[in-house]
Amino acid sequence: MKHRPLLFTALALTVAALTGPATTATAAPSPSADAPKGKGDPAPVDKAGLRIVKTDPEGQPAPGAAFQLLDSAGKTLAEGKTGSDGTLAVSDLAPGVVRLKETASGSPLLGTVPDQDVVVTPGELKVLAITDPYKSAGLTLKVTDKSTGKGLAGAIVNITPKDAKDDKGAFTLATGPDGTAKAPLPVGKKTGTTYTATETKAPDGYRLETTPVEITAKPGAETTATLANVAAAKPTEDPTGKPTGKPTGDPTSQPTPTTSSSAGTGEPSATASSSSGPDIGTATSTPNAPDHRPEGSLAHTGADSANWWILVTGGLLLAAGGGAVYAARRRKNDESETGTGQHRRTDYN
Repeated sequence: MKHRPLLFTALALTVAALTGPATTATAAPSPSADAPKGKGDPAPVDKAGLRIVKTDPEGQPAPGAAFQLLDSAGKTLAEGKTGSDGTLAVSDLAPGVVRLKETASGSPLLGTVPDQDVVVTPGELKVLAITDPYKSAGLTLKVTDKSTGKGLAGAIVNITPKDAKDDKGAFTLATGPDGTAKAPLPVGKKTGTTYTATETKAPDGYRLETTPVEITAKPGAETTATLANVAAAKPTEDPTGKPTGKPTGDPTSQPTPTTSSSAGTGEPSATASSSSGPDIGTATSTPNAPDHRPEGSLAHTGADSANWWILVTGGLLLAAGGGAVYAARRRKNDESETGTGQHRRTDYN
């Protein structure tokens, strides 16, 4: 029995070792692609946390979106994808500024947002809401000849959202040499956004197409709008060109003086008289003025032409009258010299 106290001591030490407090050692969590359990729990006091809430433009959760968190040197701190509820939580982040980069939207209908800087603080779980836009639709505009289907260049078309106010979101397109133009169309709804295409300038030689065309743009889909123009009407008759008639030719009438002059209408007379006696006769000459009417004269061109002919006719008449007077005087002198006139009386004392 003397060994019994030693046995009791050994049993007591064994029981104390089995029933004492347990310690656990866990590795510090590193940023993970998956949202940690208890993602709503606050981050440790000396660490920061970030929770991303991702939705589409209509407010519905957007699962499968991939994000990265980068430090100032571009090193990846954490990465992951949003769950079925559209959220992603990251903990154990060093306080400060991190760079958030969306690498994939998780949907063929959604686009991604630009990179952005996020400030995280210790002891606080920062919530960041992100809304991805719907992908733009691809528009191909065609302007053609209505009768031949040939593409027409130079058409200008206004593209306007149907329900927009004050033409918000409107823009214009001009067709190229093949008659087409391309542009992205922003989409605001999952079912699509409606636009109208209205031609504001027709191609050269064509009438303006005044009927708008409606376009339904769906996220990430290609769509085509076609406008058909009718050629403008051409003149039915060509200009006659050269004149068909010729001038009538020579004048049909000769000029007739419209005024008279006393120098041209009077009959000049020349009278010779002698003071030596009654037997001396008188000589009178009355020349007849010939009718000087030029042949082949030009047509009247105005008052200047008539006056010219009057002056010429008057001058001829004056010359004829002067010649008659000179002839009468000459004959008188000849008769005096030959004795045909009155004899001179001579008294002899």
